[in-house]
Amino acid sequence: MLQASLEGLLLIFSVSSLTFMFLGIAFGLLIGFLPGLGGIVAMALLLPFTFGMSPPEAFALLIGAHTGTIFGSSITSILFNVPGASKSVVVCFDGFPMTQRGEGVRALAAGATASLLGGIIGALVLTVSLPLMKMVMLALAPPEYFMMAIWGLTIIAIFSEGSVLKGLVAAGFGLAIAFIGMDPVTGTARYTFGISELVDGFDIPVAIMGLFAISQMIKLYVKGGSIVERDQSLANSKSGLIEGIKDAFRHWRTVLQASFLGVFIGALPGVGASVASIAAYGAAVQTSKTPERFGKGAVEGVIAPEATNASSEGGHLIPTLAFGIPGSEVAVILLAAFVMLGIQPGREMLEYNLPLVFNLVWLIVLTNVFSTGFGLMMSPYLVRMTALPGNFLIPIILAVCVSGAYAMNKSMLDVVVAMVFGIIGYYMDKYNYSRADMVIGMVLALMIERYMQISLTLYGSKFLLERPLTLVFAVLIILSVIYPFARRIMAKRKAVLGG
Repeated sequence: MLQASLEGLLLIFSVSSLTFMFLGIAFGLLIGFLPGLGGIVAMALLLPFTFGMSPPEAFALLIGAHTGTIFGSSITSILFNVPGASKSVVVCFDGFPMTQRGEGVRALAAGATASLLGGIIGALVLTVSLPLMKMVMLALAPPEYFMMAIWGLTIIAIFSEGSVLKGLVAAGFGLAIAFIGMDPVTGTARYTFGISELVDGFDIPVAIMGLFAISQMIKLYVKGGSIVERDQSLANSKSGLIEGIKDAFRHWRTVLQASFLGVFIGALPGVGASVASIAAYGAAVQTSKTPERFGKGAVEGVIAPEATNASSEGGHLIPTLAFGIPGSEVAVILLAAFVMLGIQPGREMLEYNLPLVFNLVWLIVLTNVFSTGFGLMMSPYLVRMTALPGNFLIPIILAVCVSGAYAMNKSMLDVVVAMVFGIIGYYMDKYNYSRADMVIGMVLALMIERYMQISLTLYGSKFLLERPLTLVFAVLIILSVIYPFARRIMAKRKAVLGG
């Protein structure tokens, strides 16, 4: 095992592998910066270029590109409230409010450091869990996946501080939007009103781009000025960098909790990093002593999803390497690369190509190290963009959003959809309807519907009572719903008694 690990590390330290790794990271940072694209697009674009490469070179290029998109997405999410990918939406919830306070550098530094720690933890867990993961995966069935998705919906209460009813309305609207298009089980078109372009439904990244990015530009246009005053932005640059690094270590429990959650959920095929980041954010809120700060610029709200996004990459590789089952869309691209390179995942790879497995593990670690180093180095300079005047910044961001929306499917309809959701997002923000709740509903809707229908088919209408694990998740859901209200009641009692 140790020898295979060393061999895997040495495979990276060749001139060609290092060159491809840095090229991949640079390309990933660029793609991640463009809204709506992300790791899957970066890897798909580079896949044809891996033909004829050796496995270590191909892995270095693909893993480097994917890791680079994580920080690239964080830049726009934190500084401009523009999620680079759907899994980066949660980073916006507290990252952008920190930027508005003049703490953009601190948020970027905290996120980059948490991402590094999460990536390392994910790689370590990947190393030790491959023999054990089969038992865990066999223990979970569609009813458990369904309950996990329902558990994700309980985070709605976090963003409904002003009105729980408004939070439920926003989440319900998100669920309704997600149901437009083909039924994933029966293949029946629904809510399309005879419009053929709606048969495939709305692309969630395009809708999210409108809800957050375009609506934010509308708000900036109406308000005038810039996102952050120049003096305020520059004043906190140096201190914010050190403070952000310290934040990641200061909140080490949040990093560990989010990282392990990211690995676990990432290892479950068909769940995805978006669900993992939502779950990690919810867990961070529920274990915090000051949950009321979340959504208003709590640094833990940046640390948790960033650590999860990085650690879930190690989780995705567990079923991919052990069973040849892709744990995510990114893993599908990696499996395609395996086929091109003549590598068979599963028992054969773990027994006869173990150095290549460790090559992937070391690549996850090293690409995270270099991406984090770049992020920390560039943060003080990147944050200066937020001080640009609105009349200069708005056309640039809108142009990037339009390009990203069009690039999704090469369709002008997606551009129109992004603009419509931008207007919806602006008025939702104006009248205090949580855009975060709407996104949560959209992201979890497909998972809820798919696994509910499969569960009903396999186990009947009493599927919640057929499997003990579903009851465990049911208890967890009830506790997650009750806990925030119970804590508020206790806080009020303490205040009364203290007064």
